[in-house]
Amino acid sequence: ARNNIDPVVTPDGKYIVFGSNRTGTFHIWRMDADGGNPKQLTNGSNEWWPSCAPDNRFVIYTSFVAGKPTLWKVSVDGGAPVQLTDKFSMLPTVSPDGKLIACYYWNEQGTFQPKIAVVPIEGGVPVKVFDLVPDIMRPVRWSPDGLSVTYINQKDGVSNVWGLPLGGGAPERLTDFKTERIFSFDWSPDGKQLATSRGTVSNDVVLITSDGR
Repeated sequence: ARNNIDPVVTPDGKYIVFGSNRTGTFHIWRMDADGGNPKQLTNGSNEWWPSCAPDNRFVIYTSFVAGKPTLWKVSVDGGAPVQLTDKFSMLPTVSPDGKLIACYYWNEQGTFQPKIAVVPIEGGVPVKVFDLVPDIMRPVRWSPDGLSVTYINQKDGVSNVWGLPLGGGAPERLTDFKTERIFSFDWSPDGKQLATSRGTVSNDVVLITSDGR
């Protein structure tokens, strides 16, 4: 089966950028806002989770090389990609002013404790690593004012959105849900509304006997 996933719209509304394995491996693609003129932007080994820069010129994404995820940048028109990080990093999202990238970041293979970090848009080492290991890895989002990174935290099967102030301070709980999990969320451009996708996960145990019943 071929899948098209993780769509994001360029800030000017001209393109939809998304991941697709229509050629057999996941790459970053672009299409017009009406769904026409699909164009493959990357051709690496395995590429996921695009995030568009506010200048409409670049797409930041995760590329897996030999199983190691790192952040890369490519023009919205395609061309040669540029590697931004060499440590384990994934699930990028570009800040509203286009100067920073929030992502999950960790140093060594075998010690999987990803923290939320902030990397310059030019790449390199993080300018900030938050001293916190989230209970669940879901894409983070910048607050519309660019002053904090917001993320999903889950406890006892219940999710809420929390904020990490860029200037320092304790994490701030932004929602107060008592039930269900949050699978995804995003802010309205003015920061006054928060959209969430919420629900439950059901698992059933099925017994299949040797006669197929």
